[in-house]
Amino acid sequence: MITNLLLTNGYVHSVTEPYANALHADNGVTAWLGSDEAGEQMVAATASGLVERRDLDGGLITPAFVDGFSTTPLVSDDARNALSSTVPTPRSVYYAPLDMNASDADGIYIAANQLGRLEEVISGIKPPTQMLLESTQPQQLEHILSVLEQQLNATLMRSRHRVLINHHISAEQISRLVESHISVTLLPAIIDGLPVIYAPVADLIAAGVHVATGTGEWTGSIWTVLTALIEHRDAAQRISTRAAFNTVSRDGVRVWPSRIAQENMAAGQIAVGSPADFNVWRAQELGVQAPDVKAAHWSTDKRAGTALLPVLSSTDSAPTLELRIRDGQAL
Repeated sequence: MITNLLLTNGYVHSVTEPYANALHADNGVTAWLGSDEAGEQMVAATASGLVERRDLDGGLITPAFVDGFSTTPLVSDDARNALSSTVPTPRSVYYAPLDMNASDADGIYIAANQLGRLEEVISGIKPPTQMLLESTQPQQLEHILSVLEQQLNATLMRSRHRVLINHHISAEQISRLVESHISVTLLPAIIDGLPVIYAPVADLIAAGVHVATGTGEWTGSIWTVLTALIEHRDAAQRISTRAAFNTVSRDGVRVWPSRIAQENMAAGQIAVGSPADFNVWRAQELGVQAPDVKAAHWSTDKRAGTALLPVLSSTDSAPTLELRIRDGQAL
């Protein structure tokens, strides 16, 4: 098996090397990022064994998606590399539904219609067991907060519970989420065949809440879900493409149970030492996109150091997946 992969003539979405055009993966790990010319020299000097070379012809390399919660398992041509789920499958963080055997689970899932049992569940678990709690209306979130706030702060900090949500959240509730070390995973509603986000995502991120985004029952492109974030129906809650992308990459890892998040700290990003799990995309345009989709623009100031992403719009087609790379292997 070839363990070295050199990708050239592309755009690498890397916060650490935002102007990289080439990437070298060795033994399933990102070994180097930089220019095309330096990449050839670096591989010649350091790589042992055969090297697979791919000219990307201007394609965009991003980390593989981390799905915050999905009812659909990974498939062979999936742009996702990991997900949270209530079903134990490969590359999933498994939350056992209530009353199921949780001995092999990573956490416990409590559906919205089971929240009346929340106090009972809490009394029977110990930190750092993490709960994934579904809230479908503000009153349910209020109940979740009221129950969890009875726990010691140190206990909440160790458990870092998660809430699945897509409804209004008051400013007071957002503050309480922060104080209780609770993260939010956004799940889109499917309206007229398209994902829609209602939760105040910009306010959550601004307050310091860890926010991930899941696809839920959506089976289309994750880029379409991200478009729903940057074109939020409430203009004040729109976020940049970069902020939206973070919710399905590195921030999707941060909301996992503490042990799993710590073991995968380098996942969901492209940096030297990170796992070589990438997607290569073909997009109509790349740029640095502001929260208002009408203000999309290219960054012309290299001092800004902002990595490029597709310019997303509900009026344009989503980027197309050209190549999947998992564990450093082009698939």
